[in-house]
Amino acid sequence: MKTRPCDNMLLVLVLILVQMSRVHSQDPQWPLHTVCDSERITVTYRSCDPLQDIGFTLLPCPERLTDFIKIRLALILRQSIDELYSSYELWLHGQNEPILNRDEPLCLPHFPRFKFCGSRRGEIITVESSFKSKTNIPLKANFDLKLRAINQDGFLIACVNATLSFH
Repeated sequence: MKTRPCDNMLLVLVLILVQMSRVHSQDPQWPLHTVCDSERITVTYRSCDPLQDIGFTLLPCPERLTDFIKIRLALILRQSIDELYSSYELWLHGQNEPILNRDEPLCLPHFPRFKFCGSRRGEIITVESSFKSKTNIPLKANFDLKLRAINQDGFLIACVNATLSFH
């Protein structure tokens, strides 16, 4: 997907303003962002990276799990990513064991699965994807989702703690 230079500049300005307000804040955590809030589902997240907040959108806010949604993630790279490994855990809120746990390589040498593989420090990474669940389980629960991405040198590229509340 092609982006216009003004789109990238706007994203950079927003991320810089968020970074600057973080420096002058007494709160040791990034703000809690609400991505989606409907009668059916509420999704919130907070960056768990102490140095960088990330931008994340979920459009539209789904009323059912089988609704088609677009996901967009944006961040400024503080380290290059020749290799990138992701880890995510899904927990039923308040439980001691994850109900889903997965580690997956996203970028490997000689196997770049995504356009951002090989990106360099200082570049803006924008990941866009679409999602549609194949099952329509009537959920009424709260879930905690922990996502982490680490590069070839063990450097934390992105870290997010999210809560998915199904009403």
